[in-house]
Amino acid sequence: MKRYSFSIVLLLFLIFALPVIIISCFKKTPKELKTESQLYVNVYDSKSSQLVEIEFEEYIEGVVAAEMPASFHIEALKAQALAARTYTLLRMVSYGGNGCTKHPGADICTEPAHCQAYRDPKALGKAYKKIHEAVASTKGEVIVYENGLIDAVFHSTSGGITENSEDVWVNKVPYLRSVLSQYEDHSPKLISTKNISIDEFVSGMMSLDNTMKLDKKKLGGQIQIIERSSGGRILKMKVGNRYFKGRDLRDQFALNSSNFTIDVNKNDISFAVVGNGHGIGMSQYGADGMAQHGSTYREIVKHYYTGVEIAPMESFRKDFED
Repeated sequence: MKRYSFSIVLLLFLIFALPVIIISCFKKTPKELKTESQLYVNVYDSKSSQLVEIEFEEYIEGVVAAEMPASFHIEALKAQALAARTYTLLRMVSYGGNGCTKHPGADICTEPAHCQAYRDPKALGKAYKKIHEAVASTKGEVIVYENGLIDAVFHSTSGGITENSEDVWVNKVPYLRSVLSQYEDHSPKLISTKNISIDEFVSGMMSLDNTMKLDKKKLGGQIQIIERSSGGRILKMKVGNRYFKGRDLRDQFALNSSNFTIDVNKNDISFAVVGNGHGIGMSQYGADGMAQHGSTYREIVKHYYTGVEIAPMESFRKDFED
C-alpha cells in the first residue's frame, strides 16, 4: 500500500511539478529582463582613451554632474538633463544618428569642446542625490521641434542675450534664436578682463595671418570693430589690413567669448569680455537664474529653444534587436 501511494505521488510530481521546474529554468529573472531592455551608450572616454558602454540614464547623470554645478536650482538641473538627453540621443547610431565624428565606433565622447563633458556622478558624494533626482524625475523626456529631436546646444553665460545660430555658426536653425537671458548676474564669468603684451598680441595676430601688416607704434588706430551680432558678439573686425571674426581672436587669445572690446595701452592690450561660451541655445547661468525666479524646467527649455515641445524619447525608439 505504501509503495502504491509513493507511486501515485511520484506520478503526480512528474505530471505537474516537473514541467514547472523545467520552464522556470529557462525563464529569465526580472533583473535580467530589465538589463536587456535598458539602453546603453557607446562613450569614448578621452581620459582613458577607451570606448566604454554606459547605461543611458546613468550617462545623462554623469553629463549633468560635469556640465552644471550641483548647487544650481533643481529646475535648472532638470533643464540640463533634457538638453543632455536630447543632445546624446540625436547622435546615437541606434537612433539614426551619425555617432561621434572624432572617434569612430563611439556614439559620443567626453571631450567638452567636441561633445559633452562627463564625470562619475557618484563621486559627488551627497550632491549625487540632487543630480539623480533631476535626471530621474525627467527620465525619457527629450526636446523636439516639428516632431524631430533638436540639437540641444548650451553654454555657460550669454551676457544678457543669446545668439542666433547663423551669427556664430553657418546654418540658420529655427529653434536656436536670440532671446533675452536676464538672470545671469551671479555668473562669475559674466564680465572678465584679460591683458596681454603688445608683442604677444602682434605675434598672435601674425599667426592668424602672416601676410598682414601691423605697426606696433600705431596699434590703436589699426583695430576696428565693424559688425556685431544681436547678442553683442563680434562678427567682423579689422586688424591692420586684414579682416577677422571675433571667434578668431577669442580662440587665439583664450577669451571667454567673442563679445569683447579692446583697449590699447602703452605696454599692453586689454580685453573686456562679456559672457562665457558661444552664446547659442540654453544659458546655464540664465537657466539657474530663471529657476531661482520661479520658472520650471519646462519653461526654461521653451524659453531658450524657440518653438519646441517636450516629448517621450520612446517616440523615436528604434528596434535595437535587429
